Amino acid sequence: MNNKIKYKEVEKIEEFIDAIRIRVDVFIKEQKCEPGWEPDEKDKKSMHFIAITGNKIVATARARETRKNEYKIERMATKKEYRKKGIGKGLVECIIKNISKQKPKRIWMQSQVRAQRFYETCGFKTISKPYNLYGIKHIDMELE
Repeated sequence: MNNKIKYKEVEKIEEFIDAIRIRVDVFIKEQKCEPGWEPDEKDKKSMHFIAITGNKIVATARARETRKNEYKIERMATKKEYRKKGIGKGLVECIIKNISKQKPKRIWMQSQVRAQRFYETCGFKTISKPYNLYGIKHIDMELE
C-alpha cells in the first residue's frame, strides 16, 4: 500500500458520491443495517471528510454542529482492506483539527462498541452505557 495518505474536506460532488458509496458498503452491505437511511438529510448540513491514497478514497466521516458550539463526528467508515493501517486515526485527527477552528465547547460521537478502543486512542472517553442503535451496540463518547 502507498503510505502517502491525504486527508481533506470533501470539495467535489464526485468525492461526496465516493464517500457515500463507502458508507453504503460498510453500514448497509457489511454490517447489514437497514437499507434506506444511508445517505440521510443530515448530509446536507454536515462537513464531509475523506482519506485518499493514490487517487482512491478509502475512508470517510462527517461532522456537524448538533448544538451551538457542539460538534458530532459520525458515519465514520473505512474500506475493509484499508483498516488497521492508521488511516482512520489520521482522518479523525483531520476532522478534529478542522472542527477546532470553530472553538467548540464539545466534540462527541455515538461509537459502535466494537470501535471503542480505537476512539480511545484518538482521545475520546466513554460517557454512556451501551445502547442499541440501528441494531448495533453503541456508546456515547466525547473528546477529552
